Amino acid sequence: MHSSTKFERARISDFLSIAELDRIAWKERRYGEFMPDGEHVWRLWVEHALVFAAKQAEKALGAVIAFPCISGTYCAHKVFVDPASRHGGVGTRLCEALLDELDRMGVDSFTTVDPANEGLINLYMGLGFREKQFVKGFYRSNEDRYVLTRRFKKAQ
Repeated sequence: MHSSTKFERARISDFLSIAELDRIAWKERRYGEFMPDGEHVWRLWVEHALVFAAKQAEKALGAVIAFPCISGTYCAHKVFVDPASRHGGVGTRLCEALLDELDRMGVDSFTTVDPANEGLINLYMGLGFREKQFVKGFYRSNEDRYVLTRRFKKAQ
């Protein structure tokens, strides 16, 4: 990670580059044959959800999103990093920025993870997601998920 990398709330002007990174990351998924989210949804998410971006010179290197649910919790829906910027802490820093904001807001969050994605499970567990529930056929009959839950941290 370069020292000039900024971690900040995404702006509307960022949504196209974030959507482009999402398409790259989606193809690498175990079930990547299904359609990724398009530019239209990223335009809405950047304005109406919590989206943080890692950027260098206005180029997005990664993003993370959480959106509010009717239960009062937030769903941490995605985190992805440009392949050339992986393994340098960008994904962790993005998640920390998002979770810091959720802690300030005083809300719990949850996410879903492919049980085969041990790296992402370990990342989330290290960030305070403690409750883990296995759900068979979460999306499709062959797409199981862990639902991981994190309780917000109260300000000290």
